[in-house]
Amino acid sequence: MPGQRAANTARRQPRPSITLEAVTAAAQRTLQRDGLDALSMRRLADELSIQAPSLYWYVRNKDELLDLLADSLLADLRLDVHVPDDDGDWQTGLREMMQEYRKYLLSKRDSGRVLAGRLQLGPHFLRHAEVILGVVRGAGFDDQDTADSLYSLTQYVQGFVLHETSPLSADVARGADPMEFLEAARERLAGLSAQEYPNVVAVGARLARPDIEARFNYGLDRLLDGLRDRLAGRDS
Repeated sequence: MPGQRAANTARRQPRPSITLEAVTAAAQRTLQRDGLDALSMRRLADELSIQAPSLYWYVRNKDELLDLLADSLLADLRLDVHVPDDDGDWQTGLREMMQEYRKYLLSKRDSGRVLAGRLQLGPHFLRHAEVILGVVRGAGFDDQDTADSLYSLTQYVQGFVLHETSPLSADVARGADPMEFLEAARERLAGLSAQEYPNVVAVGARLARPDIEARFNYGLDRLLDGLRDRLAGRDS
């Protein structure tokens, strides 16, 4: 089988004089320069100036490479600067952390696609998880709510970034102006039958509004409001 032959070839290759850190750094350079679709084992080997089978000393396939990328993407993220003081508001602290997280991911090409759906257990993610969990536990949540809140908050940000960095349509993917697309969408929604789609027509202009920042903060605030109400319910 081709996959077995590739694996056997990789085992016969002499170990290249590079490190796993060098492989990860080269993958990050390729990702940021060329995008996720262009990242392949062969392209990465070219970046490192080695033969492609030599990479199998370090990563068995592209999925394993993406596990490394998912964690290394978070290397420069700083959430600890938003930890509230002892008398500070935990909601404000978490809100600032998630806003910072979104801003950071938007600065990293295809980060939403790399992170989506991956259970991250690398050192960088664990460092950030420790900070978030500390704020939630410090607010008085029990262990289950603390764990669930970490998933809910981080996955909301990752999913939102994945959504907002995806093309709005095939036309936008081909280079059409997003604002013009949204204007056309608002016009189309406004022209629908109010009898057939009364609710869509009533809020149509808001459905296609361009203020993505407001959308993000709305969802984040509702998550935090839910956590606050849950904590208040437990306390009472």
